[in-house]
Amino acid sequence: MRGTKMKTVRRKPLKKKGKRKLKSVVWYTLMLITLSLTAWGYRYFDNYLQTVSGTFELQSIKISGNDILSRAEVLKLLGLPARGQKLLEINPAEVQKKLKRSPFIKSASAVHSLPSTLRIHIVERKPLAFLYGRGLNLVDREAFIMPVPALSRVWNLPVIRNVPEKLGIRGAVSTSGMVHKAVDIIDWINRLDAPLPQMISELDFTPGNYIKIYLRDGDTVLRISENDYQRQLYKAAGFFKEYVDFKQLDQIAYIDLRYEHQIVVKEKSKS
Repeated sequence: MRGTKMKTVRRKPLKKKGKRKLKSVVWYTLMLITLSLTAWGYRYFDNYLQTVSGTFELQSIKISGNDILSRAEVLKLLGLPARGQKLLEINPAEVQKKLKRSPFIKSASAVHSLPSTLRIHIVERKPLAFLYGRGLNLVDREAFIMPVPALSRVWNLPVIRNVPEKLGIRGAVSTSGMVHKAVDIIDWINRLDAPLPQMISELDFTPGNYIKIYLRDGDTVLRISENDYQRQLYKAAGFFKEYVDFKQLDQIAYIDLRYEHQIVVKEKSKS
C-alpha cells in the first residue's frame, strides 16, 4: 500500500484590507475631531479678542528717531490724545500717512504694543545745505526742499544761492537742475579729506564761466567748472591739506582749480 501524502494546510492570515479600512476610519474620525476643535477654538479666540480689544486703552506713545521734530510736534501731526483712546482703533497705516505729511519725515512706522502702547519710529530727512530763494530753506541729498524748522539750533551747513532757475516748492524735490548739481557738489565735498568740508561757506551759481565756492573766511573763492568738479575739488582737498597756511588765507582772493595741471592762486591786491 502506497504511503498517502499528507497535505499541510496553513491558515491564511486575516486580510490586511480590513485593518487598513479600520485605520482609515480612525484617522478620518480624529481629523474631523481636530478640525472641529480648531474651528471652535478660532471662533472662541476671535470672540475673546472682539470682547477684550475694547479694554485695550492707549496709555502711552513711544516715539523714536525724531531729532528735528519735537515730541509735541509729532503728536500734533497725529492728532492723537496722549492716552484714553482705544489702542486697536488706531490704524498704523493712517498714522504713517499723517506723519509723512511733514516735509521733515522721510518714512515712518507704527505698531501696537499690547496692552496699552503705540510705538512710532520716524526716519527724518537730513539737511545737507541751506537753499536761498524766496526765503531761506533747507535741502537734503535728494534735493528735497524743506522749511527751516522753528527750533533754535546752529546748522553748520553751506548755503546755495543765486540759482538762475525756479527752485520748485517746499515739501517736494526741487525742479531745478542747478539745485541737483549743487547738492551733488556738496555731497562730493563732504566725502573729501579735511579740512576742505569744514571750510565751505557758500556755493554761488551766478551765471558765468565758473561756479564760485566761498570759504568761511568770507572772501576767498574757489573757482570750479560745472562738469569736472570732482577732479578739481579732489585737487583742492590735497592743496589745502598740504600747502595752505590758514593764517594767511584771508590774503587770497581766489583759487582757480579749472586748469589741468596747475592751480592758480590770486592774492588780494595790497592797498
